[in-house]
Amino acid sequence: MTNIKRWLEQNTASLQGQVVVITGATGGLGQAVVRYLVQSKAQVIMLGRNIQNMRDLSTQLREEFPEAKIETLAVDLNQIKSVNGVAAQLVNCQIDYLILNAGIYHVPLVTGQLGYNNVFQVNFISQYYLMKQLLPALQRTKGKVVAVSSLVHSSICLDENDIDYTKHAKAQPVYANSKRFLTLALSEFFKDRNDVRLAIVHPGVTLTPMTNYKNKKIVAAGMKLVLPKSSVAALNLIKGVFTEIKCDEWIGPKFLKIWGAPTVSKLPKATAEERAKIFNLAESIGKVIEKSNLF
Repeated sequence: MTNIKRWLEQNTASLQGQVVVITGATGGLGQAVVRYLVQSKAQVIMLGRNIQNMRDLSTQLREEFPEAKIETLAVDLNQIKSVNGVAAQLVNCQIDYLILNAGIYHVPLVTGQLGYNNVFQVNFISQYYLMKQLLPALQRTKGKVVAVSSLVHSSICLDENDIDYTKHAKAQPVYANSKRFLTLALSEFFKDRNDVRLAIVHPGVTLTPMTNYKNKKIVAAGMKLVLPKSSVAALNLIKGVFTEIKCDEWIGPKFLKIWGAPTVSKLPKATAEERAKIFNLAESIGKVIEKSNLF
């Protein structure tokens, strides 16, 4: 990977006057992305469940960048009522970029009010629904959605008898399925649109609190030596902000999809039938939410 400072100089520009809303802002990857956005003079609105973590990050960044414009809004992606509430606060505001970065991985599976497990809820349902709710704001600015996918999303396929993969039980398939839904539903939703843009990105493989849930100390130490740091992986999201790509493409590390500078490549193939089914399921879940009394 080239020098980060040089890469930023060559691949980014000032975002002064631009507003970026980001989920998952206080995780390892999210913190690095927020820092780069603030460095680019964007106004950043962080969405998260842990207000104190967001405030601590805001304080830290304001000490480094005194003119930083940062706001925090509480949202629990496990609760549609909370998602709807924050969307109502933002829909009439200026939004130039919406970064869907939040994600959970190895957690105890709990079935939510909609009947799906919490990994599927947080990683897919709530963020897809948030995008739909904020679409009017993004349309006003001809804005952009930057969505974080994962390499493992191509390791599984839709299971119509187990939509959220709860029966599969193991953490990786459950996580991969949630990312597959997010990736394919968004690429289908945006493929014929020109009022709002989309960039799907994947950060490769990096060691963050989410991926380091069970590594032994020795293994974790070895991974730290081999895998890119969050500050490097986050550049893929930043490239998503500044680079226009097609809905059948994504951005990720150049070499073996793990190391190197961010580059554009084709999304892993999925059948037209599966893509259509996932998109229709995403829209159907949205309709159920709208008709529910969860607000």
